[in-house]
Amino acid sequence: MKRWLVMCMLILLLVTSGLALFPGEKVYACSCVESDVQKRLETYTTVFTGKVVKKGGSQLYRYNGVREYTFDVDSAWKGVSAKKMKIVGKDGGSDSCGIQFEKNQSYLIFASLDERDNRLHTNLCSGNVPVEQAGDDLKLLGAGKVVSKEDFGETNDGRSEYYLLILYGGVILLAALAIVWIWKRKKRI
Repeated sequence: MKRWLVMCMLILLLVTSGLALFPGEKVYACSCVESDVQKRLETYTTVFTGKVVKKGGSQLYRYNGVREYTFDVDSAWKGVSAKKMKIVGKDGGSDSCGIQFEKNQSYLIFASLDERDNRLHTNLCSGNVPVEQAGDDLKLLGAGKVVSKEDFGETNDGRSEYYLLILYGGVILLAALAIVWIWKRKKRI
């Protein structure tokens, strides 16, 4: 009996120390609180429909992978400040509340401003859906404001800013070369 008790305690010690030394994988599960579209409209900073025009690479933000998406906004209900909006989505699978948006697809988006990085963030629990599946939500939201570039004073695709940057850079380079040339010429005299 004594020997049996010692064996049981030894086995229990080995199992316990094994669990302590080799813990299992970390498990993350996503569980979302259901809310209706009107509640989400009140809760989130930005609400719009738009098409994904650019899908950025994965990056690390506060221990999580995130990906930046650029949307061409069609209609807005709240918080839209430009025709093209950048939204940061939690990267990964649905088990970790990650969300993936496909390029050239349109979505109903709910996003919140994260004051730590001053960017709009969203995830699986935000209630984002492809526009084709958002019929009931869009009816409840009502008619959004159709968004155009003129609403924000945008008249081009941002290309003129690059041209101006190149032009100003060229002028500065020419001025620097002229100053060096004049300085070297005066040294010779």
